[in-house]
Amino acid sequence: MQHQPPSSDAKSKSRSSSTLPFPTTTSCGGSYVIRLSGLSIFVAILSSAFIALFTGRMTSSYLSTRQQQFNCQPAAADSKLTETVENVMFDYEALVHPAMITHPNPKRVAVLGGKQQQTSATLGEVLKHLSVKDAVILGDEENAHRDEATDARISVLEMKDQECSVEDHGLLDVIIDPNPFKAATDFSSYFNCLNDDGVLVLNTNTIITHKDPALGIGRLNVLGRVTDFLGEVGYESVHLYQDESSSNDFGARSFLVALKSAESRADWYSNEAEVNIRLHQRIGRSESLEFDSPTMLTYQTPPKAVETVFCRDSNVEAEECGIRGFDPEVVNVPYSDLSVGKSTMGEYSGRGIFAKKDIPKGRAIGMEKSWLSYFIYPSAHSIIMELCHWADDHWADENEDDEEDYVEEVYESVSAVVGFSEGYGFWSSLLGRSHSSVDSGLMMFCNHECNGTYNLCQDGANDSEDSVDPNQPPESLSSIWRSAFSPAFERNLRQALISGDKTNRDIKKGEEILCNYLEFIGRASDWEADVRGLQGQCAGTELGEISFYEREKQQA
Repeated sequence: MQHQPPSSDAKSKSRSSSTLPFPTTTSCGGSYVIRLSGLSIFVAILSSAFIALFTGRMTSSYLSTRQQQFNCQPAAADSKLTETVENVMFDYEALVHPAMITHPNPKRVAVLGGKQQQTSATLGEVLKHLSVKDAVILGDEENAHRDEATDARISVLEMKDQECSVEDHGLLDVIIDPNPFKAATDFSSYFNCLNDDGVLVLNTNTIITHKDPALGIGRLNVLGRVTDFLGEVGYESVHLYQDESSSNDFGARSFLVALKSAESRADWYSNEAEVNIRLHQRIGRSESLEFDSPTMLTYQTPPKAVETVFCRDSNVEAEECGIRGFDPEVVNVPYSDLSVGKSTMGEYSGRGIFAKKDIPKGRAIGMEKSWLSYFIYPSAHSIIMELCHWADDHWADENEDDEEDYVEEVYESVSAVVGFSEGYGFWSSLLGRSHSSVDSGLMMFCNHECNGTYNLCQDGANDSEDSVDPNQPPESLSSIWRSAFSPAFERNLRQALISGDKTNRDIKKGEEILCNYLEFIGRASDWEADVRGLQGQCAGTELGEISFYEREKQQA
């Protein structure tokens, strides 16, 4: 449903009165009246979201056993799994648990056979997870270790030439290779063994220092080829993390995690509460010597040396490494040089921001506050939307008065948060699943200028709501980034979300600063609705989210 204003004088709508980058419907569908403070509810619902996380909303379900899914033979019951030197165990915790925690419910886990000590230690860590129903040793007859363990969950699957058979496609959740890889083709066939949200973890048996050459050169030759090959095989997101507590010649060791689906990035970037819940549900805190939620958070960001070496590669796109901190050559215009007033963009355009002094071309605006933006991460975002849709579905149900009041209260409260993130910010999927970002300062009031006449945008922007095809999202929205492996990007995610715009011409004192809302569309699935919403707002036939909300509030 589109909101129709009483007249169509307005040429465009402001960000504060726009659904951008979203369609101009109510937050979860249907009309609503919000009686509570949007900002207060925003804070409250985020608190509720994380409380909900602590209640253990995640559920576990178990499928049939490994013997029913694979044509394999059970392992004999002889060996002990945990006869490993204690300081070496740290390596296997770092190898196993990040991948296991990243998968939402790992039931079928495979370990590549090799040296018996490596296989035993890896299996020991895997079997700490209560969700595991089947632990499979993959390999040929020589390294399968039929006498591996006493645990009935363990079985052996012999694979000729390390090829995954057609019957086994998509049946594994996690594959772990404790053996240091020697070539880029050692693990290529296992891609098809993984299900759609499968995770592969590899032991690089090395670390990267700032003195190393580019990936793919010298001692990093194989590692560079491996990261490239993982993307070519089909893994959509690859991460390198380093464990400082590991014990080897370098005093540390690094590992590669390859995610088959980009959506799994949301699980890789789980917050501390989510990691704690998964650890509590699966293994308990006491079962791990070194691994815990603070440790997992350190793994989520690749080391600085990895970024440095990655950006030494002449094949890396300049833009990909150009987001490493703010450009010292770009002059910033502080918020003190701006003011807020009634927008000049029409009757229904709401507030706008204006220059208090002349601003030359090529200046950034408000960089000193950009790091303070609100971020609603995928986990909290999904809980908010789940509550919103639940309340929307039950809005019209015939319930007892008390329950009806409760549904209305939930709907109005959560809708305020959704309206806040839609009306003042933008949604994206850079973290794998939907999440929201909202400027915390004056830039949240930057209005959209129609017909491509905006004065603040990305370098080279020249498109408008009328020049683009609503049915054809740009290629940049079709993938997370240019490559599956990009430590430079992973180290600067927040900056990628909140910075980059510069003035594209001189702005005079008193002139309104206007943005290009096409740049705020963060998901290909939103493209058509958002572009058509912009076209309607520029034509004066539709109201934006905040204007609609404020009008309904006044009429309540």
